[in-house]
Amino acid sequence: MGEDDLTVSLETLRQVFNEALDNLEERVGHTVELDEDFFWSIPREALYDPYATPDPEQLTLGQLTASWDSLKRMHANGDHMNEYTLVWIAEILQALGQRAR
Repeated sequence: MGEDDLTVSLETLRQVFNEALDNLEERVGHTVELDEDFFWSIPREALYDPYATPDPEQLTLGQLTASWDSLKRMHANGDHMNEYTLVWIAEILQALGQRAR
């Protein structure tokens, strides 16, 4: 893998993301109801280490409603998006992607 293989162009990511959301919206409409709420959360150290099996004690539960509520609250209040905002967005996107399959 070359050095540039892990360089992410935010402009390209934004375009791909917008296309994906447009496609989903065309297929399902303006809203998506998610059937699940809780999910397994794996610590970053284990998440990106394919050679180690996470210790079950490292696993925690995340909750989509909590992630979504945090995003909605920040948006409604005009709050500055914090460093964890992308993680909350990723959790919601993961569920949307699984649902759309």
